[in-house]
Amino acid sequence: MERGPKVLYLDQNAWIALARGAWDKTEYPREHATLTVVIEALKAGHIVTPLSFTNQYETMKVDIPVRRAHLAHVQATISGGKVLRARRQILEVMLLRRISEATSVPAPAVSGDWFLSDLWFETVAEHASGAFDEVMSPAVVDHIRRNPQDTLFDYLVRDDALVRKEAVRRYSADSRALLARMAIRRQRVAGENFALRLRAYSAHIMLDELDYILGLGRRYGLPWKDAGDIGAKMGKSLVAEVPIMNVERQLAVRLEDQPREINENDLRDMAAFITTLPLVDIIVAEKQFVNLSRQAKLDAQYGTRLLTSVHDLTWEMLATAGGPPVRL
Repeated sequence: MERGPKVLYLDQNAWIALARGAWDKTEYPREHATLTVVIEALKAGHIVTPLSFTNQYETMKVDIPVRRAHLAHVQATISGGKVLRARRQILEVMLLRRISEATSVPAPAVSGDWFLSDLWFETVAEHASGAFDEVMSPAVVDHIRRNPQDTLFDYLVRDDALVRKEAVRRYSADSRALLARMAIRRQRVAGENFALRLRAYSAHIMLDELDYILGLGRRYGLPWKDAGDIGAKMGKSLVAEVPIMNVERQLAVRLEDQPREINENDLRDMAAFITTLPLVDIIVAEKQFVNLSRQAKLDAQYGTRLLTSVHDLTWEMLATAGGPPVRL
């Protein structure tokens, strides 16, 4: 099958840099030059540049309406309204592929861009899950499908401060709870070697996802009632071979190794890396997670190019063929 366009993922600082280049090419000539390269690659069909939930969240946190509108305009225009699907949907496809390899369950066919969506809200949950049935009519969803870029922009710039602040408050509360659990786990394994901590975190992921995995197996006709039905061998292979789970364990253990407290920004950055690294061709992000990913050799394992500055993007890099049409 033919290779599709490269998938380029930009973290929020990279998007801000491009927005500066769009705002004032005299004051930000390097950013403007990079923006021009990205736009030309888009026009030529060489790349697609989706947004993640982290991008959306951080744009909506911007309190100055003019600044938020300018950033949102650049993001909506360059992404074309495309977003990366939610972690749960990506995990399901990847799990089914691995389960299919070990059982009689056939893996559902997926397209080359299966992890991308034109519905901006699918960074949170799938429309097919019914999660949005009470707040979005079929007509509204159809309108979003037909106008992904414009509706994404409208969503990012809406000026309902109370709604935005409540969303930020809830996210921060959930983050604090997760950070507290991480702190307990760090204390529990402090002083242990890396291999043991990696095994411990692998078990942690499997326990967190066990009910979901059992339910997924039953949905496809497997007689799975408990962990024993999955089997120790398959359980270990899922964590190590399902890309999204493997990236999480490799990054989380290394992040917890850092001699400092982990904060909410770390959680958002890690969440973006977990879903994007095994799927996209190029990531532009801050040094911390780029370095952690390189330490784990995840860039080599998944064929992902990691950059720490948008200025490193070149026409030659973006114009070459993208990754395989089905990235699992």
